[in-house]
Amino acid sequence: MLNQKFNLAYFNGCSFTQGGGLETINDVDWNERDENGVEKDLKDGRRDVLKIYNETYGIPYWNSRLDVAYPSIFADTSKIQTINDAQSGGGIERIIRTTYDFISENWEIRDKILVILELADFSRLEFYSNTFNQYTLFNYTIHSENNTIDEWFSCRDYAKRVYSDDNNHLRPILKPFVEECLNPKQIFQKLTRELITFLSFLKLNGVTFYITEELNYDLVGLKERIFSDNILPFGSSYIWAQKNRGRIVDEVSIEDVHPGVLGHRGYAKELVSYLESKHR
Repeated sequence: MLNQKFNLAYFNGCSFTQGGGLETINDVDWNERDENGVEKDLKDGRRDVLKIYNETYGIPYWNSRLDVAYPSIFADTSKIQTINDAQSGGGIERIIRTTYDFISENWEIRDKILVILELADFSRLEFYSNTFNQYTLFNYTIHSENNTIDEWFSCRDYAKRVYSDDNNHLRPILKPFVEECLNPKQIFQKLTRELITFLSFLKLNGVTFYITEELNYDLVGLKERIFSDNILPFGSSYIWAQKNRGRIVDEVSIEDVHPGVLGHRGYAKELVSYLESKHR
């Protein structure tokens, strides 16, 4: 039994682990208003997601997206205390920083901790803001022709309307830095090195961990696949939901490719089954 080996499970990643697309009013304020103060009509049904799932599947209204995300289902099934530290829009830098902080705070029981890391998109960074006194998310797209940063956006939290103006403050500050210092290939190499170093730290100190995909070792000149035994063979919840029609768009009439409620349940079942087979 997993709960005989592990006292605590820690999950980190991006919106696919946090429960993106399944937000409630406790997660995000949907009441976006136009210039006349009139509430905008969100035709994609995001505000109605609880009602639609209830009417379609009889699923009771949930309090927060975290309640229906797969780490919560994992906790209910495995009977292991579970922490979901994922963040919509978060990337590798944030995953390393927050996971390291968590391990440091629980150092004495590190051999009793199970860590599951969804390796988020490498085109996501974070910067600390002295103005906001916290880390800000930085997401960008890559120009297909010359491998440079194309569009980018930075804020404290993509899901909260109160932070929607952050980019207006941060853009003139970050713009010259982005243009002069950020190169996608160099970013990918840097993040890969940092990830290899961090996972090696976990392995060296007896922390049991799993990641959702293989690393691009060739990018940093390594021939040996160091963490092949730590990869979940079915990938992330996003990949699993794609293959098993477990996305929101597959389950209900909302155009959203995040894992749906049933997708999260199915993925959690797959995860528990796999981990039980590995830790008999």
